[in-house]
Amino acid sequence: MKINPPKAIIDEKDPFGHALFGRKDFADSLNNLLLHVEESLVIFVNAPWGEGKTTFSEMWRAQLKQRNLETIYFDAYATDYFDDPFVSFSGEILELANKKLSDGKGLLERREFKETAVEVGKRLAGLAIKVGLRAASLGAVESAHVDELKEIATGVSEIGADVIEKKIENYGVEKDALKKFKESLAKLAAKVREEQKFPLTIIVDELDRCRPDFALGLLERIKHLFDVEGVAFVLLVNRKQIESYIRTVYGNVDAEAYLLKFGSLFVDLPNRVPENRHENGRKEYCQALASHYGFPQAVDSQFLAKGIGIFASHFDITLREIEKVFTTTAIYYSSATPGPYSNKFENVWQMALLATLKVKHPSLFDLLAAGKVSATQFYQETNLDQLKLGNEHGFDWEWMKAQLDNYLMTDDELKKAVENPDERNSQLRQVSQEFRAGRTKVIQHFCSYLNRFSIKP
Repeated sequence: MKINPPKAIIDEKDPFGHALFGRKDFADSLNNLLLHVEESLVIFVNAPWGEGKTTFSEMWRAQLKQRNLETIYFDAYATDYFDDPFVSFSGEILELANKKLSDGKGLLERREFKETAVEVGKRLAGLAIKVGLRAASLGAVESAHVDELKEIATGVSEIGADVIEKKIENYGVEKDALKKFKESLAKLAAKVREEQKFPLTIIVDELDRCRPDFALGLLERIKHLFDVEGVAFVLLVNRKQIESYIRTVYGNVDAEAYLLKFGSLFVDLPNRVPENRHENGRKEYCQALASHYGFPQAVDSQFLAKGIGIFASHFDITLREIEKVFTTTAIYYSSATPGPYSNKFENVWQMALLATLKVKHPSLFDLLAAGKVSATQFYQETNLDQLKLGNEHGFDWEWMKAQLDNYLMTDDELKKAVENPDERNSQLRQVSQEFRAGRTKVIQHFCSYLNRFSIKP
């Protein structure tokens, strides 16, 4: 058995072959948009943590590379030791241009961009460049950017009390340098687009894991320095987290409105299967994970996957949370021994439910483990009494719900329910006869096994 989730493996020949939720169509839509819009674009692609933003970007970049289209991938979290991302952006742009504009193409544009970037970098960077050089010397910066850092840093030494005075005196010069930089960037971007019939595109990932000041500073740089025709930014973010950064830095402001000033478009990364067609979704992902973890033959792994898939959809959990549910169950089946209530390979659906609750609703799970949850409270917090499943699921939820009632009800509640002639209680009457011994300890028994090992958050 395995207890770690699978690492994403992108097939270069079919990058979206195992994509979920119709994300290939989403990538195609992004491609068409970038191809046909000639203005500057800043597109925020929103998804919660754990919904596969980085995996999507890997698939998308592989698809573009398959078509000989080069893009820049910028891991913001990996560079937030800088005070300013200008150097990294400029170095990446120059590297892409050198790659696409070989054999002397765009030589003038490349040279002009480099010169203007150096000039702007000198005026922006100050001590931050020296910090960057220190990081470079320690191996924290890719070697491809070290030369650019050194050149931009050349002549930057005036760090002292007169810096602000000089900046005021040189305001006009700095304004002109910025204007020339943006003009040179637009020319270079036009050359790149002419060469590959696709805009100069920068994909920014992990922005929502950075320091708040760095994340917002990066957005400011995009807006004020790189917002030129022919340059497109696609930022993969958790929008709620970025808005929380805005409130952290600027206080009680309208964070949603503030964020709007940075973007041209806001779109959600698909996380649902389109209703009018078959696409891979949570159900298929659960089936794939069941195969990956390699459960013992005595475990009905497909039934386990079906149960986790149903509860994952009901609780709307992320793909990363689904992986944690499978890891939790894998650890259980690897470590558990037969107990007084059931064989460790039976009651698969209880494992599916309890592992899902442990990941998604840990407070409720802890109360279940302590035997401090009533049936009424359980259904109020989970809404599982509202879960409706058709016959096509092959998952007899009504029977399972009757077992849950049997486990969670007090003696008085159970007695009253089984004596009620209502047809809806017929299954509970049958269950209460089959699972009478130690019924109120069953959930605690399973929870105790699931609590023996903790997985990293």
